[in-house]
Amino acid sequence: MRPSVDIVLPCYNPGAKWAEELVAFHGYAGHQFNLNFIIVDDGSTRETVKQGLDLLERHNIPYQFISYPNNRGKGHALRLGVSRSQNAFTLYTDIDFPFTNQSTFNVLKTLTESENDVVAGFRNEAYYLKKMSGFRVFLSKSFRAFIKRFLHLRITDTQCGLKGFNANGREKFLQTKTNRYLFDFEFIYATSKSKSIKMEAVEVELKDNVQFSRMRPGVLFQELLNLIRILLFKKV
Repeated sequence: MRPSVDIVLPCYNPGAKWAEELVAFHGYAGHQFNLNFIIVDDGSTRETVKQGLDLLERHNIPYQFISYPNNRGKGHALRLGVSRSQNAFTLYTDIDFPFTNQSTFNVLKTLTESENDVVAGFRNEAYYLKKMSGFRVFLSKSFRAFIKRFLHLRITDTQCGLKGFNANGREKFLQTKTNRYLFDFEFIYATSKSKSIKMEAVEVELKDNVQFSRMRPGVLFQELLNLIRILLFKKV
């Protein structure tokens, strides 16, 4: 019997071809997994959302759609989507499926065939050869070094946007509070410190056409405050 998986996708003004990526992955992995997509529209204003849903309908892709008017942040959108997950396994990634289909498949396979509660993607050095700014490379490498040297977490690439979990991992994820980028760190920080949670990292690869968003100074300051809050007040 094929394992049933909910794939939760936060959505905010996506590109025109986002639904094509979902259709392609469903064709790639649907023979081994029963896939249901949970799409959470985090206050989008573009018509690309409706256009993509129409494409999913034409291709008979199973999905649920959740929408609300005001942007609340990726962490909020994912918690809402994960709370609607009914299947034994849940995976989340970005709406444009930035990782290769084989990478996403490998995470799902490891999750459904092992005893791990959490399986997280891990980006190797090839990630930094993509078209990303020097500042973004500096931020990413510095944060990883901080995690490895001072926090000693079981997974050092906390910000990889491809993670899956079973019911135990889902419960931990729903306990996160961060609405912006560091929800990933909060989740891995809590699960890594929990002796009852089994975790594994799986090496993943980005697609060649991935576009990186800009990191605004105001966002960075807010995430610094979130980091301090998590480290000082997070119960694990």
